[in-house]
Formats: sequence, structure tokens, C-alpha cells
Amino acid sequence: MNKIFLITLSCICLLVYAPYLNNGFVFDDNALVVENPLVKSPYLLPDIFKTALYDHWLGAQPYDRMYRPLQLLSYRLDYDLWGLKPFGFHLSNILLHLFNSMLVFSLIWLLFKRRMLAASTSILFMAHPVQISSVAYVSARGDLLSAFFILCCCVMFAGFLVSGKPLAYLLSVAAALAAFLSRENAILIVFLLVLISLILEGKIRLKYLCPFIVMSLLYPVLRFFVLGASGLSMHGDYLGVTDRLVNFLNIVCRYALLLIWPHDLRMFHSTAIIKHLNYPVLLFGAAVFITALAALKRRAGRRLSPPVRFGLSWFLVCLLPVYFFFNAYPALGKALMAESWLYLPSIGFCLLFSCLCLLTRSGRIVILSCVLVFGLIVAANSVYWRNNVAFYERTLRFLPADNILLRNLAGAYIEAGDMTKAMAVISKLGKDYADSPVENMAYGQYYFAAGDPAEALKYYRRILKRNFFGNYSMSLCYAKLGDINKATE
Repeated sequence: MNKIFLITLSCICLLVYAPYLNNGFVFDDNALVVENPLVKSPYLLPDIFKTALYDHWLGAQPYDRMYRPLQLLSYRLDYDLWGLKPFGFHLSNILLHLFNSMLVFSLIWLLFKRRMLAASTSILFMAHPVQISSVAYVSARGDLLSAFFILCCCVMFAGFLVSGKPLAYLLSVAAALAAFLSRENAILIVFLLVLISLILEGKIRLKYLCPFIVMSLLYPVLRFFVLGASGLSMHGDYLGVTDRLVNFLNIVCRYALLLIWPHDLRMFHSTAIIKHLNYPVLLFGAAVFITALAALKRRAGRRLSPPVRFGLSWFLVCLLPVYFFFNAYPALGKALMAESWLYLPSIGFCLLFSCLCLLTRSGRIVILSCVLVFGLIVAANSVYWRNNVAFYERTLRFLPADNILLRNLAGAYIEAGDMTKAMAVISKLGKDYADSPVENMAYGQYYFAAGDPAEALKYYRRILKRNFFGNYSMSLCYAKLGDINKATE
């Protein structure tokens, strides 16, 4: 029975994500894959474990130093297999998502021994449109890898508690170590294992958690030795504790709404930062939350059932990192939200939704209907990830048209050979950001691509504060003009 379901799950996953196999690289894929020497050079393979994700890319901020060597290593393996063909990189993401869905099935089955609950949770997780940002975006590989190893750790730990086999425990420790080398959210592993212990044994055995606690404590030390002091840097904070908590609760509710009603999907979302407490709204939100809990209790009995408690706890625990990062980009003027940050938390939501549906006779039909609708939405959204033009056009529909996004869109048009649209965007950039370095860089890029390096040089020379990109672009212009000495200089 389980094999039949897993085969069905695989077929559905490959079917709904098949359109993404023909998509190209978008956004940071260029920096992390296409132009990354760590991915392409066999001589730099040891450096993968010595550097941060963006260390090769000039302009990275100290607090953006992400230590994810296994993500870079996975790109290296893809490059060995496929070269720079996007197909192979997208295929790896899709397969990782499929494996994660299978692990969700295994985890729920081990915890609650309810096959239908495990099946519905895993297939909803696999098909939910909110996962698109993590699966379609090659640079989101870290989300998929960390989820894979975190789920492996949880499954093996649960298997150990059920069977008592030491090998399962050792494998859970090894998976936890791999998770820490994949993404920073591995710090959540201890909390998730506590939830599993409470479900399976009703108590916490500290001796079993010790290796995971030690890893969590040593992780900042590892970052310090590899990345230096900047490996411990955090984003600046300008919100008080109360304001931060209120905004965090607001964002959690918005994430929940996005899971319930996945519409206007894109990589980034934003919402206004609450600067003044609105007590009527807070009271209304508290009333809705309490009413929802009361309804769950009424349906599930006097107490919340173990799956409901576990699903709710998993959702909230996995969203904890959002508390520290939603105001990480003050220039945006809003709280930042990302669909990829819902990848792990969505498992808890899918479990809760499955619990509610399976309480009624028509629940299976509701779940199948959701999977069908979700699958169609996932397949249809592939056009927004086709290339950089489609990606930036979609993004600019929802986020403020700042200079970086406009410059990137102009660059995407130039890359696609649509010089008319590129000039229209650059003209808008010049109107709003006159004589700025970004405007001059965009004009320079345009004229160089149009075959006029002399005109491009005029704009590059206007950039008074020299940087790598400005100097590099000027060197290309001089080389095109045949002045090798100036190009070298």
C-alpha cells in the first residue's frame, strides 16, 4: 500500500513540476551558479568548505554571510553532470522536493500510525503552490537540502525511539550534522526532536538530545572559525521587543493566510510594519485564534489530538527564524516575507489541514480536490520563472520599483535582445534616479551590448566611486576599442 502511494506521489510531483525543467537561471542563480568559480573549478573544491555562499560575489554584506557548503557542493555535482544546462539543476531541485515529500509521509506514519493522515499530509505538502519558490529557484537549494536532512534526522530519531536500534540514532546524528552544513535553520532540530519525543514517549530524554544540543552550541563556533567575526553578525535591529513581537504575530497570521489561500505567488512578499498598536485589531486577532482553537477542540474531543498539537507546534517552531529577519532590509520600508521561508513550516499546516478534513466523510474528496487545484496552479506558475524577464516583470508588479530591480529588468531585456524595452526601463531609471551610479551602469551596459563601446565608456566614466563592476566594464570597452593597455590598467 505504501509503495503504491509513493509511486503515485512521484508521478504527480514529476508531472506538475515538469514545465519547470525547461526554465533558465533567474535572479541570484547567475551569481551562485553561472559565474561562481567554486562551482566550476575543480581546483577550488576544498574552498567550498572554507567560504560563505556569496564570498566570491563582491558587494555581499557581512550579515549576509551564509555558510552552506553542501549547497555549493550540490551545485558542483550538478555542474559535473550537466555543465551549465539549467535542466539538470532544476531536476535536482524537483527530486529533492519529492524526497522531502516521501520523508514527510514516513515521519507522520512513524508518529501516528495513520496511513491516510500520512498520505494526505505528504501529498498536500508536495503539491502546495507555496513551495514553488523553493523548487523553481535553483538558488533556493539550501531550503530543500536543509529540509531533506532535518526530515531525515527526525525520521531516524523517531525510528530509534520506536525500535531502539542504535544505527537509526547514529544516522539521525549524521543527518543533523549535514543539515547544519546546508542551512542555518538546522538550529531548530533540537526543538523538533523534543516535539517528536513528547509524541512518542510523552517525555524528554535529555541523554538522547545531548549530541544535537552540542552541535547547536558548536555551530556558532564553526561559523566564527570559518568566516571570522562577520560569521556571527546579525541584521541591524530598530524595533523594540514589543513592536517586534506584534509584527511577528502579524506576519505569522499572513503566512497562515497565504497557505490557506495561495494567490499572487512570487518569491518575495511585504507588509507594512505595525508602528502603533491597534488594540481592536489585536483583540479581534486573539478572538479569531481562540475561536479556531476552540473549534479544533470541539471537533477532536476534550483535548487537542496529538496530530493537531504536533502540527501546530511544528508550524510555529519552524517559523521562529522569521522573528529575527522580517525587518532585515529597512530600505524596503516594509516587513519582508518570503514564500521559501514557509517550506518547513508548511508541513505543520498540511498536517493540521489533513486532520480537519479527515474528521468528515467527504474529507478525502476535499483533499483530492485541493491536490488537483494545487497541481494546476503549480504548473501554470512555471511561466513566471521561465527567465529573468518574466521573473523581474512579475516581481515589479508587487514590490516597489527600486533602482536595483529596474536595473536588473533592463539587464534582462538586454540579455534577451529586446533593446527597445531595455531603453524604456533605463529611461525610467534615469528619470527617477538621475545621474546615479545605477543609471550610468545601465546606460553603459546598454550601449556596450548595442555595439557602441565608446558611448558606453562615457557613462562608465561618470561613476565617480570606482568599484569592481565599473572597472571591469570599462576594461571590456577598452578591449573592444583595441586599447589593451588601458584595458589592462
